[in-house]
Amino acid sequence: MKKINQSLLLISCLALASCSTFHKYATGRYYEIYRTEGLGACEFKTKFNACADTYSFDVKISDDNDRIALAEYFSPSDDASYFGFIRGDYARETQPIRDFIIWSKANSAGGKRVTVKRKAGNAVGYLFEHSDVVYVFDYIHSREDIPMLMLNIEGRGRYFGFTTEQAENLLQVLDAWYAGKFTGEKLTG
Repeated sequence: MKKINQSLLLISCLALASCSTFHKYATGRYYEIYRTEGLGACEFKTKFNACADTYSFDVKISDDNDRIALAEYFSPSDDASYFGFIRGDYARETQPIRDFIIWSKANSAGGKRVTVKRKAGNAVGYLFEHSDVVYVFDYIHSREDIPMLMLNIEGRGRYFGFTTEQAENLLQVLDAWYAGKFTGEKLTG
């Protein structure tokens, strides 16, 4: 009997050791990160009214599929979230992006500012952040006269700049997630 118990214990330990789900929850990771094509923006420098560095985003999706964030995957234990969206408030949270696309295609002169107070969601790297933050969407023309959607979370120094094409790509990914049709290469195990 003792030999059977030891065998069962050994098999159980091997199963747990190879189980990514066990590791995932043991380390407190309640999301998966996926690579998707064509999802990017620039770091917008307001002082110069121009783009600086570029970002290629991955997508972080909560296990309950209720939250999505633009993120950057570095390794299984290291990633960064930039900003996100919550399924329950999706239409309101994405409306400024949809309005920017219409604004930019209409060749509108001048600019526009939209502020949206909402749950932080994935904004500061912690997927389940529940504090309220203000997302600021500026519709501007860059120094090169390119229509840009500039996104900033109030109180944070980073500004993201999206061209019309980048904003359309962002909505395509977000809409696919919202419709349950998102596909991407899974980066987390």
